[in-house]
Amino acid sequence: MPKRTFWLVTGAALGAGSSLWAERRVRRTVAQATARLQPDALVVEVGRSARQVAGSAGGRVRDAVVSGRDEMLRREEELWADLATPGAGTDVGGRMAAGVPASRTDLAGASAHDGPLARRRRRASAKSPSHLGQ
Repeated sequence: MPKRTFWLVTGAALGAGSSLWAERRVRRTVAQATARLQPDALVVEVGRSARQVAGSAGGRVRDAVVSGRDEMLRREEELWADLATPGAGTDVGGRMAAGVPASRTDLAGASAHDGPLARRRRRASAKSPSHLGQ
């Protein structure tokens, strides 16, 4: 009989203890979730994530613009190199095809090894300032 009493008391104590532990754990989890879902906490969290997204988006846009510009300049150089090769812009009779000059020296004094910035400067200086009436 004492064995049964011992195990009855032990089972009741373990059951009550585990019930109290589980109740505390659930209450703590609910309190943490409630704190995170308060309007002020939500505003802070949304603001933090919005700042992170905006900061990374600006960097991604800058990187995309830079890579696009580099690719554009690379392609432009490739096209100019194709035009600079002998016979690239001529047809079978040696005439210019579709008004494309046979070499880059035909284009307002541009040479085959000018970069895109030199060409832009030359084009900008060759234009007259129309806003001044000249």
